[in-house]
Amino acid sequence: MSDVFAGSGFELGIAHAAITTLATVLTIGIAFLIKPSTATLYWGFAFVLAMVATYGVVMGDLSDNESLRRAALGALLGAPALLWSGFRAQWGLRPHAWTGIVLAVTCALALALAPGPAWYTWAYRTGFLAASVFAGLFVLDWMRAPARRNDRLLLPLAVISAVFVVAGLASFAAGFVFPPSSGDDFALQRLLSSIGMLAYVGCALVAVVGLPTRDAALTRTGGPSTEWQRFERTASDRLLRAQQTGEAWSVVYLRLDDAIDIRQTAGASASAALAARFEEEVRATLPAESDIVAPSPGSVVALMPRPDASVRDSLRTTLERVPSLDASGSLPIRPTASAGWAPASVLGYDLDALVYTAREAAVIASEKGGDRWERVGATVVDRLISRSEPR
Repeated sequence: MSDVFAGSGFELGIAHAAITTLATVLTIGIAFLIKPSTATLYWGFAFVLAMVATYGVVMGDLSDNESLRRAALGALLGAPALLWSGFRAQWGLRPHAWTGIVLAVTCALALALAPGPAWYTWAYRTGFLAASVFAGLFVLDWMRAPARRNDRLLLPLAVISAVFVVAGLASFAAGFVFPPSSGDDFALQRLLSSIGMLAYVGCALVAVVGLPTRDAALTRTGGPSTEWQRFERTASDRLLRAQQTGEAWSVVYLRLDDAIDIRQTAGASASAALAARFEEEVRATLPAESDIVAPSPGSVVALMPRPDASVRDSLRTTLERVPSLDASGSLPIRPTASAGWAPASVLGYDLDALVYTAREAAVIASEKGGDRWERVGATVVDRLISRSEPR
């Protein structure tokens, strides 16, 4: 987000107006309508702000209204913060949406009220640096979870955000090396930033529209079933090889507690968002070599090639993190989860038996109050036997 039009030509201005308009239409018309959520709402606000500010810059150029051009340019610098807030909401973190509003208003006032070219140059460099900070914060949040790092939709935005950070630091440092004397001192930066803005918006659009539509497509086309079939093939093959060597393997079945109550009180959208964050947290905390699949919203099955002590620690860590999935406190019920643990050393290496007993153990853990794990043992076996006995 930059001084996108001064010195870059009318054609480049039209390109910026076109891409921000397209991004706004697609975000609201596709992402938000397909999957309404706090994340898609913040993303919509970000692109609306970018679109309105871009048109403000164009109008300021065409009418030779420097104050309007500067104010619109400053407002444009708040968009990266709103995009970051949307991704924070998508990942179940506190979004801090106020930062985008504060940055947009502050930069708009600072640039519009700058008394001269030198002050304007410094105000812009500082605002550009502040905007790049939020691009850097996105990269940090993206790096913290393996599930995010492995998401191909997010990789282009992460790369361009890292470039944004470097550009912000370089721009600010250049102000000390080349003290400003006129408004044209950083014309090259304006041109490069214009091109950079096109790339940044394009990468953000891929992630913002791609994430909701991909999740919706999986729901409509039975994607979880396909994923489950792939999990069965891979897990069965790994268990067969493990049986030959006697390695320690386990199947764990994790499920959100009070899922029905949360859906009824908070709504389907909030319930689906919680289930997605739960799956992401499980993938982030369990060992990287685990095979993981979500057979249904709010449930996750994992095949773990670890000894009992490691499985126990992983389950404890995962269950401790579930309440923090509602960082904003928007759910009426504190989220917790229960887990069933079926070790191959007890039940053998048949995948169906391990999954079935692990699921039953998870149900028992939930009935005991939830927020706990249950290892398959005599209690689970007795329960299964009592079910199979004729009445």
